[in-house]
Amino acid sequence: MTYDEFAQATDSLESSTSWYHFEGRTPDIVIQCIRHLRKQSADVKISVELEKRQREGLQEIACEADVVFYSKSWAIGNGYSGAEECLRHQRTLAAKAFLLCCTWGDQGAAVYESATGSHLQQPAHVLPGKSVVDTVGAGDTFIAGILYSCLVHADDWTLLQKLTFANQLAGRKVTQEGFANVAGNI
Repeated sequence: MTYDEFAQATDSLESSTSWYHFEGRTPDIVIQCIRHLRKQSADVKISVELEKRQREGLQEIACEADVVFYSKSWAIGNGYSGAEECLRHQRTLAAKAFLLCCTWGDQGAAVYESATGSHLQQPAHVLPGKSVVDTVGAGDTFIAGILYSCLVHADDWTLLQKLTFANQLAGRKVTQEGFANVAGNI
């Protein structure tokens, strides 16, 4: 999608759209889109995923977002040896963000919340008696869990509850092929 296509599409949406999520696939276009949204509404929330280290401009995108998701491969590619180290350094660079998250595969994930200064790290959720079947999309499932918790439970879930939900969701995802009923009875 080009910037012009994005601008045309978002300009036609109702002003009640409150959250946009971007993957960092085309950083030069994404940054234009974010700036366009910020001009439209000061209240809009922007989340971004930084996954591939070699894409130039990803750090600039992170600096413009409210919520940033860092992948293990991005973090390692940028010299970090762990999720918490990544977030401790990135919190100074992505200063606009109220929430930073870093997934670390089978070692779980870490989050940082700027309002409270809280850092939490949690191991990957393992379902008793289940084995890993399909890891494709586990990071996206974690992101979906965090976004759901921020949109639906912003005021009534703690940071720990949000992280736990997202970890449980990703943990369930890896025990099955695909995404059907991944939320189940969480």
